[in-house]
Amino acid sequence: MDPNEAIELFIWAIEKPDDEDKKRQLVIAFEKDPETVLNAVHAVAQERGLYPPHYDYQVPEDAIPTWKNCIDEQPCVPLEYRYPKSLKELVGIIGEAEHKKASVRAIGSGHSFSDITNTQDAVLVDPHEGLKQVFSVDASILHDGSDPANMIRAQCGITVADLNKELDARKLGLINMGAYDGQTISGALSTGTHGSGAKYGPMADFLLSIVLVTESGKVYQIEPSPSSTPQPITDPAKFPGHLPEAPDIPAELKQDDDWFRTAKVAMGCLGIIYSYTIRVQKAFSLSEVRTMTTWEDMKPLLSSSLWPPPILQNTDHFELLINPYAQGDSTHKCIQVKRTREELTNPRGARLTGIWRWLEELGVKNSAALVVLLNTVPGWFNRGAINGALGFLKDSDPPYVDVSHTVFTLGIENTMKAWAVELHIDAADDCVGAIDKVLAAFETLGWYIAGPLGIRFVKSSDAFLAPQAGRFTCTVELDMLYGIHHDHDLLGKVKEIICRTVGGVGNHSVRVHWGLDWGFTTPDDVRKWYPGLGKWQGVYRELNKTGMFDNAFTKRLRLRE
Repeated sequence: MDPNEAIELFIWAIEKPDDEDKKRQLVIAFEKDPETVLNAVHAVAQERGLYPPHYDYQVPEDAIPTWKNCIDEQPCVPLEYRYPKSLKELVGIIGEAEHKKASVRAIGSGHSFSDITNTQDAVLVDPHEGLKQVFSVDASILHDGSDPANMIRAQCGITVADLNKELDARKLGLINMGAYDGQTISGALSTGTHGSGAKYGPMADFLLSIVLVTESGKVYQIEPSPSSTPQPITDPAKFPGHLPEAPDIPAELKQDDDWFRTAKVAMGCLGIIYSYTIRVQKAFSLSEVRTMTTWEDMKPLLSSSLWPPPILQNTDHFELLINPYAQGDSTHKCIQVKRTREELTNPRGARLTGIWRWLEELGVKNSAALVVLLNTVPGWFNRGAINGALGFLKDSDPPYVDVSHTVFTLGIENTMKAWAVELHIDAADDCVGAIDKVLAAFETLGWYIAGPLGIRFVKSSDAFLAPQAGRFTCTVELDMLYGIHHDHDLLGKVKEIICRTVGGVGNHSVRVHWGLDWGFTTPDDVRKWYPGLGKWQGVYRELNKTGMFDNAFTKRLRLRE
């Protein structure tokens, strides 16, 4: 396509928004030559100032740099930044903050889209550079029968991606993980990050021990109680009262179920986590097969009176990608994803066809221009373009096989500036009906989402505030490119509709993932959703008496009440 013709066509679509014929021509041009059209959009967007402005937060003069999350939202001006390189330094930072009566908050990759980290005038502790070691577990302090070969201890600042590299070198692997690996391990675990699988809960459920520094500077190693199943890994009679790498810092072994179930998913509210002991396994491969189908064909397979139904019981990791907008025959195009665990083997196959890999790279490179294009002709693009994208996502030569963490992650898509809301539904309580209600919500709203719905199934968790707490969970993720018009309104409205129409309390409620909250969750929501909230609050008040680790998030949800 001639570049000047593409520019003229896009300008016409901007200036004549009611000309449906020109919009259709623009869509056809994009389908034939996406690179030329995106280059044209970029040129016009730059000239006319169509790109969304940066967040307009007024930073006081002479203030230290503002902290923002990964999408440049949730800005706050801290009192200071601190970068500990050891447990001793971390304890010292807490002690100094206590003396100043300052708030403290740990920061990671900023991959939360709510106010979990937003703490004004606080000491922000960034462990990413200084606390990212991975240790072997000291077998001499474990209960008889505990196998240190299936455990590692990781400091809080290491990212999931770097942890996977360390595990690769040891021929080990995480048992399960989410689709994004740029978070620090502490951020991922503390917010209930999960993968998929009827046998696998959120990542926090593979924790064996948590080392936490509290507001007084006291260090606790937190584990389940001796009466738990499975039992705690550490033998109290063998515990030396300190960590191997920090013999001069006293640590108390606390084996208590309420403490452990609270600390597993605590959103940074109890203190600063220094390290985790995590159950891992021998490195393995995943074989992935993607099949084109429709949501209407999948519904009977998920409507079994037995739960989980055979399709989930017989698949290690099962997911769906559903176009929220119906085709002409009223069906919703869908990709079924099945992943099977197998012995570590050589990689083979590919997740995407060659043309889709090119389109994906093109979309990442020109994501801002793509957002402008979607905002200009939203109805034309979103309904049909998602169907086209799903067609490319189907494997042309299955299966795709690689080391587990490579298959679990999305890949280059993770570099795009995007955000999401994720709803957690009681899977056994008519998850099919709930998903239908989500699809119906999209048909009634006048705004458009930029991608398919991601559906996953997750085993229940015993962590008090895990979104998967107490029930087998169906998760519905609604992804949105940053800058799409009415994105916040659309996802907030969907959350409101689903929480109202699906309803439920306690283990039958619809919940929102902590890291993908956007501030939609209310104090009433939390009290309705989580039966274990009272016990969680009891530990929270005990460890965070002065409110050192409180912030916008804890105040919004009134967690101290």
